[in-house]
Formats: sequence, structure tokens, C-alpha cells
Amino acid sequence: MLNAEKEIRFSNKGVGLVEIIIAMLIFAVGITAALRTLPDSNRATSRSRNLTIATNLAQQKIEELMGAPYSNADLNAGAHTDPDNPIETIFSRAWSVTDNVPLTDMKQVIVTVTYDSGSKDNSVTLTTYLTSRR
Repeated sequence: MLNAEKEIRFSNKGVGLVEIIIAMLIFAVGITAALRTLPDSNRATSRSRNLTIATNLAQQKIEELMGAPYSNADLNAGAHTDPDNPIETIFSRAWSVTDNVPLTDMKQVIVTVTYDSGSKDNSVTLTTYLTSRR
């Protein structure tokens, strides 16, 4: 039993220089891998934020047009642009109205919000139908 206690006591001398260097190397590799993902993460976050804002702006205009009288100038057939463009410096909102689609006395309203981004998918389009019988 005395030999076993001596072996345990002598084997626990502490952490050596080699172990510290190996631990620092593993830590450095992990930090480097984590730092390489930051630019991609920032791009994805910006893209998601812009998409959410664009969707909210389109939905806001749809709600506004749904609450407007059927004969409102914003619901005349044709293309319309928002007088507040650009919204928040990068968003542009426009809508088009088509009469008698899909049925008589109905209007198809398509709201599109576009925004500046580094990718091709930089717009949101929402469609709704309004009737004169509201």
C-alpha cells in the first residue's frame, strides 16, 4: 500500500509546460474557428432584419389600404409609389391596383417593398383582394 501512495504522490507534480502549450493551441484553434464565422453571422442577421422590416412595411400598407374607402385615390387602378420613399433610407414601397380581378367589383392590390442589399432576393411582395362590399 505504501508504494501505491508514493506513486500517486509523485505522479501529481502539477501541470507541465507541454500540457499548457497543448491547451493554448487547442484554445487558439477554437477561437480562430469561432472568429471565422462572425462575418457570415453578421450578414445573415442583417439580411433577416431587412427582410423583416420590408415585410412589416408591406403589411402596414396593405392594412392601410384595406381601411381606406373603396373609392380612395390610392386604390385607383394603376401603379402607385409611396411619397415617403425611401423609407428608413434603404426601403422603397410601391403598389399596384387592378380592377375587377378576380371578380367584378373587386380589386387586386399588390404591395412590393424593395431594399438595397448585397443579394438578389431584396424584395417582399404581398397580395390582397378588396371588395366594394365591406
